[in-house]
Amino acid sequence: MARTQLKILVFLIALGIMLGCVAAAYYVYAKILKPGRQIEAELANLRGAQIKRIDPGEKRFEAALQQLRAGQMDQAREALYRLLQQFPQSKHATESRRIIGEINLDELFSPSQRAGKIQYIVQPGDSLALIANRQSTSMDMIIRLNGLMNSTLQPGDHLTLVQLDFTLQADLSNQRLTLRRRAADKEFFFKDYAAKIRLPPGLRAPAEMEIRGKSALASGQAVLAGSASYLAAEKIMPTSKGGLVIRGPRPVVATASAAGAQSVDPARTPPNPSPPQAAPAPPAAPDLAEPGIFLAREDLEELFALVRNGSKLYLIR
Repeated sequence: MARTQLKILVFLIALGIMLGCVAAAYYVYAKILKPGRQIEAELANLRGAQIKRIDPGEKRFEAALQQLRAGQMDQAREALYRLLQQFPQSKHATESRRIIGEINLDELFSPSQRAGKIQYIVQPGDSLALIANRQSTSMDMIIRLNGLMNSTLQPGDHLTLVQLDFTLQADLSNQRLTLRRRAADKEFFFKDYAAKIRLPPGLRAPAEMEIRGKSALASGQAVLAGSASYLAAEKIMPTSKGGLVIRGPRPVVATASAAGAQSVDPARTPPNPSPPQAAPAPPAAPDLAEPGIFLAREDLEELFALVRNGSKLYLIR
């Protein structure tokens, strides 16, 4: 009897221990493991969910647009400058830069805007090139700013001039050419241009160079500002390093198709016709990998007036 009771006691103790272990395991699972797995699952769902990104520059951009509609150009431009400084990654950054550039250009060429401009009286012996060199401007800017039809000047003529203290930044990562202006010892963004930038072998960013030897070519010949063929001429801005040139897109060479079959009158066919001549080889297609900074033609025309020989160009990434 005593042995039987002892066995029952041992069995009950073992059963109690086993049940205690099961209860402890369930407690650990219910209170620790399960909540942890639920939290991990919720975090995974949050990571995979398409969460709408809040643009911190949204309200500033809308406020600037309201100012533009109200004709408050200076206030709108200032608001857009602040947006670019504080929220450069805003989805409205590109449009803000475009608007700022248009406002800046309108102000620069506006006859009513006198700030930063000087009045000059043409002296005997003056020429556009001489005035441009002395006054740190460009011949194209003088012509455009004063609405000149040609380069002829007379002593006593009144000209409006503006000094061109601009620098250029060619951003290889964004394929963008940025025009910056210096005023009162500070440099600020002026305008952006979309560009195709391909560096020549041996030239790497970052690098600094100058615009050197601006020229306009018509039929391979240099033409002067104000001449009849100047407007349609190809504008080129070479730099001081590595053969890098700012220019417009290369013209697409139209290749003539093979001569089409022509109807031949047998009665007029000579008895011993000469063998057909081989068609001349088509002109070589332009090298698509040609190095340079390529701009749309209208952008290059605009930039050609704003940049002078000696202006700095910086390559950045």
